[in-house]
Amino acid sequence: MNSFTIDLLLSGFTYVVLTYLTFILMRKKKRRNNDGDDDGGFTLSPPTIDLPPGISWPSNGPEISHEELEEAH
Repeated sequence: MNSFTIDLLLSGFTYVVLTYLTFILMRKKKRRNNDGDDDGGFTLSPPTIDLPPGISWPSNGPEISHEELEEAH
């Protein structure tokens, strides 16, 4: 056999072994995480950002006066 054929066979064998190991490791990981809905007590919360003096967070939306509301209806 020439070297190209040997390279193809070894590359194919390596591909099969890596694919097999990947699926085996992924299956073990899924089983471990499906024990329940509890995520281990870790909760995500947004960070509290300290703004410099004079800077404030924007409001939830544009402020509309009562007069503008009455004109719109």
